[in-house]
Amino acid sequence: MSFDNKKLLAVKDLATTFHTAGGDLPAVGGVSFDMESNQTIGIVGESGSGKTVLSRTIMGLQQRTNVTVTGSVLLSGFEMVGASEDEKRERWGTEVAMIFQDPMTSLNPVMKVGKQIDETLRVRLGMSKADAKARAIELLELVGIPSPQYRYDAYPGQLSGGMRQRVVIAISLACSPKLLLADEPTTGLDVTIQAQILNLLEELKERLEMSVILVTHDLGVVATRTSRIIVMYAGRIVEIGSTREVFAHHRMPYTRALLESSPKVSNASHTRLTTIPGRPPNLLKLTQGCSFAPRCSYATEKCHVDRPELEAADEPGHMFACWNPLPKTRRTVKK
Repeated sequence: MSFDNKKLLAVKDLATTFHTAGGDLPAVGGVSFDMESNQTIGIVGESGSGKTVLSRTIMGLQQRTNVTVTGSVLLSGFEMVGASEDEKRERWGTEVAMIFQDPMTSLNPVMKVGKQIDETLRVRLGMSKADAKARAIELLELVGIPSPQYRYDAYPGQLSGGMRQRVVIAISLACSPKLLLADEPTTGLDVTIQAQILNLLEELKERLEMSVILVTHDLGVVATRTSRIIVMYAGRIVEIGSTREVFAHHRMPYTRALLESSPKVSNASHTRLTTIPGRPPNLLKLTQGCSFAPRCSYATEKCHVDRPELEAADEPGHMFACWNPLPKTRRTVKK
């Protein structure tokens, strides 16, 4: 796995372990990747695969007790792992920002949305009250909220789910971050609003020249909106490569299972969705073998005993972790 500390983001051997009453839970286990400026990367996987924990660890938002973080997260050359809270706060908003899953719980329900944007601008950028309000209204207009001066004085409960998500995006963009972590930014929204939010993120990324990490369980979401894809399972990367290569020439059976479980517009109405058999592993009881082996039709005895490490595929930058990879035949994926 390449590792370049001159990149915008360089993650190396990052591991996050929660110490629970039932034992140590390795939510993220030895993840490495890097990222350039003005790039969009998709991190995909089922619930419990470690996507959200990874993004929060990169951001430096893990709890202070009962958790151990090891490895390295270099953000514009600054080491986030082990940094003090004050040092991380200096970079939150300006260097890195995050869109959380649920806009209703991300916003203070008893504070007007404009004031919630003001707070970021006044604390992080030292703006005056008048300047912060003017900038907040500009941001509301930037994210496509109609009548931004009126919405400035609205409470979150007076806005629709799509509107609230746009407010969350406005807050995250207030200080013009270089890197935006979008953790399931369309959760709970209908498909029309989902498309609007994703289009908005793509437009803002180009306009503001920032990098985006898009975290989702849906490969269809990242198909046309990312340049690279990271597929995670049981806290580890099981496949990584360019979006085109992962879709057309994936080698990991889990990646194919995710693709086949995605709904397709070409299917007839009421077509039953394809599911991945079994259930995700219990991270408290991981075995030495491949974590996907109990659910994999390609698994052999070796898969249950030895854990595969990432190895290079034919395409530069494409890597996968599998003892019995899929054949090297290209496959057109219908979306």
